[in-house]
Amino acid sequence: MKKSLLAVIVGAFAFASIANANIYAEGDIGLSQTKANGSNNTRVEPRVAVGYKLGNTRVAGDYTHHGKVDGAKIHGLGASVLYDFDTNSKVQPYVGARVAANQFKYDNRANQVYKSSSETKIGYGVVAGAKYKLDGNWYANGGVEYNRLGSFDNTKVNNYGAKVGVGYGF
Repeated sequence: MKKSLLAVIVGAFAFASIANANIYAEGDIGLSQTKANGSNNTRVEPRVAVGYKLGNTRVAGDYTHHGKVDGAKIHGLGASVLYDFDTNSKVQPYVGARVAANQFKYDNRANQVYKSSSETKIGYGVVAGAKYKLDGNWYANGGVEYNRLGSFDNTKVNNYGAKVGVGYGF
């Protein structure tokens, strides 16, 4: 009985903290450059994220389509921790760190034989930017980022970019 009561109390506190959190969703698009093996690929890169805010700290999960580099299509599922600086104005700068599982998918066609393979690499990154409060719960977002998408033997895959987007706080 005591364990059940303790579980109910802990669950109630956990639910209350999530219910009071400010959940948000945002979408960004920007110009990014991915470097690997001395080659550079500059392209438009979309990202969507869902997260919640507790005080000045935000935690988010995201999906990013990094595009194609050296014959590999790269997609990432990431988690970010961001800190919003309180400026008491419509502009709110932020900094953050990101960890992601990035999938590198290769399609090989040789001698009429099709072969597909993929590898998942753990990557990390940093981000900095600012949000601008629009009407109601909407905001505009702009930022720069660096991501190490993964390493293969002696090859490091790095991604640099600048993005703009919009977000909505629920």
